[in-house]
Amino acid sequence: MTQLPTGTQAPATPPPMAGIGPAAAAPPPAPPADLAKPPAAAPVAVTSKWKATIYGMAEFDIMHDSTQSFGESVGATVIQREDTYAGRHARTHFTTRNSRLGVKVSAPEYEGFKTTAALELDFFGSQPPNVSEAALVSSGTFRLRQAYIKVESDYVDVVIGQTYHLFGWQPFFFPATTSFFPVMNQVFGRMPQLRVGHTFKSEPLNFELAAAAVKPPQRDSEIPDIQAGMRFGVNGWKGIHTLGAGGMLIDPLSIGVSGTFRHLKVAEHAAAPLYSRSANAYAISVDAMVPIIPASALDDPGNALTLTGSFFSGTGIADIVGVASNVPSPPLADGAVYTPDIDNGLAVYDANNNLKTIGWRGMMIGLQYYLPPSGRVSVSANYTQGWSDRITAEHGYRDLRTAFRESRYIDGNLFVDIMPALRAGLSFQRSEQTFADDVTATNERFKLSLYSFF
Repeated sequence: MTQLPTGTQAPATPPPMAGIGPAAAAPPPAPPADLAKPPAAAPVAVTSKWKATIYGMAEFDIMHDSTQSFGESVGATVIQREDTYAGRHARTHFTTRNSRLGVKVSAPEYEGFKTTAALELDFFGSQPPNVSEAALVSSGTFRLRQAYIKVESDYVDVVIGQTYHLFGWQPFFFPATTSFFPVMNQVFGRMPQLRVGHTFKSEPLNFELAAAAVKPPQRDSEIPDIQAGMRFGVNGWKGIHTLGAGGMLIDPLSIGVSGTFRHLKVAEHAAAPLYSRSANAYAISVDAMVPIIPASALDDPGNALTLTGSFFSGTGIADIVGVASNVPSPPLADGAVYTPDIDNGLAVYDANNNLKTIGWRGMMIGLQYYLPPSGRVSVSANYTQGWSDRITAEHGYRDLRTAFRESRYIDGNLFVDIMPALRAGLSFQRSEQTFADDVTATNERFKLSLYSFF
């Protein structure tokens, strides 16, 4: 046996010698190609046939009034006369309460039916009585503007829920203005309703018919308001128009005629009534949107000029035509207090204890012009006037200060689209009201507004 030199360590396993002993083991074969791990797949976007749209705007307004008659909105409010403190002193408003948020969800089409649901809110909700001015401005209450379901098909369209009245074909014929709606003598309102309609479409002309059962102004009347209307549009004659201070739209020359019928049932004129008296109310509205200088496309509004107009006549409709009409019933003979079960301005008892509805006629006309070349700067002007047939000295209301017999409103507006989602507006608004004793009260408002749309 051969002995290794001192300090040399024998290998644990002697290395194989060529040609002697078993061959070295071969490495394992590669797995078949179909068993190899596939490369990671590229991410795939998740899609759905449902479609949800979130929309709205943030709005900031500064307003200065020559009297202390109004809150943020002019609307159906009585102007304080010069012989009162409020009629002799001015005020300034800062507000963001007209900001709003909406969501619209469209479901996949099913058997030819398209279903859409919409929910829209702002911060003009009713506030608790005697709330502080700071809380009124900075803690606006949510208000439900619209909440409806719309089902469309080739044969009939159905709207169920709260949205604009069919009366006046709202909001299609609204004027361009920074003023909060309603302006004086404007057909305006939103209520829960069930509406059905259909549009007959052709290349030269679209013709629409619709009818609706609407929540009445008085739930105790038991019968819904009935509204119906027809509207046509001339497709070859289109123009640019703006609803309020919102974005521009392009639509055909359109004329709409609509009417409403409502039944009122009021508790008898007594301190402790047992019976009721009834009266019917009704109205008609004729509205138009006429492109004087037409436009070819929405993205080319420069030099477009559009006329908007509205005329209404009816009775028992103060709540939907932008007028203030707080007319009390005559005092009871024994000095007791009569509490009516109907909102102010719709119907009232006369001196002979007959229930009378309060009539109103009114008109509104407006122009809006989009300056060339881009139309990003636009101007508008509006004039409205309204008359009552009952709030007169002849009917015993000579000393009444909570309602007027005639009102007039005029405004001028300048809009600048700073960028697609940002608009500024500057406005002058003058309101006048003439009372039954022929005294006229006025308010002048300057308003600066900033809108950011999303």
